[in-house]
Amino acid sequence: MSADNGIYILKTVRTRKQEGNEWVRTEPYPVYRVSDASAIDNFDWYKTNQPYNIGGYMKDIWGDCKVYENEQEAINHATQLEKVIPMLECGICRIDTDYIFYGDI
Repeated sequence: MSADNGIYILKTVRTRKQEGNEWVRTEPYPVYRVSDASAIDNFDWYKTNQPYNIGGYMKDIWGDCKVYENEQEAINHATQLEKVIPMLECGICRIDTDYIFYGDI
């Protein structure tokens, strides 16, 4: 039986940083989110066939995830998550984009 699942680190871009209580414009910088998911090939399908829906798909998979500004912290979280998922077919994988995540300011 195939689990068809993995832990996916999504890299997106932000153009604002929080300073105190305010968000200020900044040069684009990468942020990372970590989630376990199945059928991640849907990501490429949406990207190719329905690019207008890729943001919604990303929100469904990574919308409730913590945002990491440090890549190593995201990798560490993924490694910890890998230890508690009993059957993991695809392991830890990265998805690098230059997208701005829906809702990021």
